[in-house]
Amino acid sequence: MALQSIEVPDSIKQIAMPKQAETLIDDAIRRIESFMLSGQAVIENFVRCDFQLFGQALSWIQQNHLLTGSRFIELGSGFGVATMLAAMSGMESVGVEIEPRLVEQSENLADDLHIDAQFYCGSFVPRNVEDLAELATEVQNVDTQEGDVYHEIGLEMDDFDLFFAFPWPGEHTFFEAIFDARAANAALLLTYRGRDGMNLVRKI
Repeated sequence: MALQSIEVPDSIKQIAMPKQAETLIDDAIRRIESFMLSGQAVIENFVRCDFQLFGQALSWIQQNHLLTGSRFIELGSGFGVATMLAAMSGMESVGVEIEPRLVEQSENLADDLHIDAQFYCGSFVPRNVEDLAELATEVQNVDTQEGDVYHEIGLEMDDFDLFFAFPWPGEHTFFEAIFDARAANAALLLTYRGRDGMNLVRKI
């Protein structure tokens, strides 16, 4: 298989966000700041992405009819904001996060704002991917030994239509390899790359 790059234009920054989405983002940022200052043990690899830019990219994807279905999964969901934004846009949304404290925060936020999104604690890495051990040597913040969270979800990777992740620098190849190995043909992978913005590929 191969991955086809799809250019996400800078003009997405002009897309207006729904009021409900702005409320979610503002509330989430306040909670994240409070969480980071709470005095609990620091989660070293927890860094929030640009939630507004994600929401704008998602709107652009939907407006341009790039999706083949309505199932969304966030790989390493943190506070689950992207998962909730996708749910608010009408998608069947799932977030997978290895850190239990972040899963708890996600569930609390979704419950408080009455957003229908599902969160699971575990590793998003599927089992029995060819050359997984070799691929995993390039990443530091991804667990490849946990049990199969997809069994708990009741879906496989190839049941999802849009994947989202915020890889650390140097880990993009790993995420794309996992996506290429297990996602369905025509599925999309959207990744946030910091100052480089959003990157979008389709499996073909």
